[in-house]
Amino acid sequence: MVRWISGLAVALAASAANAQPVDPYAPTPKTPAAKAPPPAPAPGPALGPALGPALGAPEPAPPSAQDPVLAEQIATSLVARAQELIEARIWVDAKQLAVEALVKSPNGPSAAHAKAIIKQANTALGISESAPPVDTVKITDDKLPEPGPAEPAPRVDTITHTSRAGFVHGALYGGVIGAAIGSFIGQNEASGAVPLGLGLGAVGALAGDYAARKMNADPAQIRTVGAGTVWGGVIGGMFAGTVQGANGGDVNGSGVLVGASIGATVGGLVSLGIAKDHKLTTGDVALVDTFGGMGTLGGLTIGMLMQPAQREAYSLNAALGATAGVIVGYIAAPQTNTTERRMVRVAGLTLAGGAVPFLLYAGIHDKHGTWDERLTGGLSSLGLIGGAWLGFYLTGDLDEGLDVNELTKHKDADDAPMAVVSRHSSGRWALGGVGVTPLSRQLSQDHGLAVSLLGGAW
Repeated sequence: MVRWISGLAVALAASAANAQPVDPYAPTPKTPAAKAPPPAPAPGPALGPALGPALGAPEPAPPSAQDPVLAEQIATSLVARAQELIEARIWVDAKQLAVEALVKSPNGPSAAHAKAIIKQANTALGISESAPPVDTVKITDDKLPEPGPAEPAPRVDTITHTSRAGFVHGALYGGVIGAAIGSFIGQNEASGAVPLGLGLGAVGALAGDYAARKMNADPAQIRTVGAGTVWGGVIGGMFAGTVQGANGGDVNGSGVLVGASIGATVGGLVSLGIAKDHKLTTGDVALVDTFGGMGTLGGLTIGMLMQPAQREAYSLNAALGATAGVIVGYIAAPQTNTTERRMVRVAGLTLAGGAVPFLLYAGIHDKHGTWDERLTGGLSSLGLIGGAWLGFYLTGDLDEGLDVNELTKHKDADDAPMAVVSRHSSGRWALGGVGVTPLSRQLSQDHGLAVSLLGGAW
């Protein structure tokens, strides 16, 4: 009887509990009791979004939830395309794709490559690294920002230039002309060459700066004209000395200065035409200067190796070496990525490579023979070449993409038709692919295929 009464009390208590209203804020029990089916929703437009939760359907996953493997695959594809745009120097679009790759996979294997592309693009676009980091930019998958138009990269390297180049080159040219005129005035050559050289040098500095400003010349144009006058003067002066001293002749300062003046004038006129067409950047001119210096020093060290019968062969070798170096530099400069900062390092290693053998010469000098000079000259010549190679090798990635001349760069440098050998409108020759096309029925009624061996665009 007691057990029966206790069971009846529990059943009545459960029925009373079910009859009470349900607290909407109470936690859901692990084993919910059976409930009556919910009432039918009221008709109207409010059935859409609330219908799923009301019926107990699972909520949709948030937009940010995504398979990490798929996200990394998309990011890798975006980074690969961004790298192609970087190589094509389309900086803005490349950065945009790299940012999207970081959003897709901020911590994946491709994130480091994407950050490197963004940094390279910022450097080329002149954007300071103090800008907000890319990771803090919020971009949703459903609304990505539209890529902006491609902006041109900086024309030259990152070194800041002023008009001091006009002062320096104007002073050098004016000083040479003044010294040449003054060498014929006075009791001796120096008494007239020194004061008149200093006076016309000051005038030349002011005139050079005024001409650069009047013509609105940029640093690359000023450096181009300056290099022409400098190397023209060096070659002209050495050649004049060679002609004077040949076959036992006497070399005097007036003759050398006149030759240097003529060479500087001719070199300046030639370089004016080159500068007018904006053919070289400041990095290109630095390469020409480096090769010109290598040729001059190489001519002297090769003279030591040759041990010629006449001393004038040294100056002739130097003049020929400087000429060859300037010509090679002028041809190679537009096809290379060189900046002034890079060429300073290359020139330093080149000079060190040519100077080290002279330390050996101090220890092996022989007054009664020439083998020591021959050995030193040969080693120094090899050292110049080895130092230059090492300098270019160690600085291969320095200032990459900054030596760009937008004024002369063709819009499409790879516009040659498909052929085994192609010549693009930018002047670059390259090995292409095998292009097979059907024979034109206007040229021949026979069926067949044609392979293009040579194609070009101008």
